[in-house]
Amino acid sequence: MQQIKTEINIAAPPSEVWNMIKNIDAWHEWSPIINASQGKAVIGETLSITMTGKESGQDGAKYSPVIIAITEDQYLHWRAHMLAGFVFTNDKILTLEETETGTRLIHIETFKGLMAPLMSGSVQKNLPPMLESMNNALKQLVE
Repeated sequence: MQQIKTEINIAAPPSEVWNMIKNIDAWHEWSPIINASQGKAVIGETLSITMTGKESGQDGAKYSPVIIAITEDQYLHWRAHMLAGFVFTNDKILTLEETETGTRLIHIETFKGLMAPLMSGSVQKNLPPMLESMNNALKQLVE
């Protein structure tokens, strides 16, 4: 399994950060890496996510993750299977921790399956800046 982890401190309480995270329908309005997003923050919900493409204005990969765990104001975890679970599985985990000055967002993506090792170099190079751009956009929105 491969894991990419980013963190950012946001000067707002977890409840305010959570309000933006749970509104998945609006992610595409503020996240620079998502062109379209649809779904409800409810366990078992299948979401529809379209990433941005390499060219400005173009769509990238589309996938349909399922929310597998959620704790109000604290935690969102979804899982997407590409092809079949044993071929490639991607998890997104967003954890909110209350701090003295607001919230620490911990943003993790994991990858496993037969194709994960083949994509390792690309994931290590490209994913951290993508997650950081999403984290920064959320920070700007909430603050």
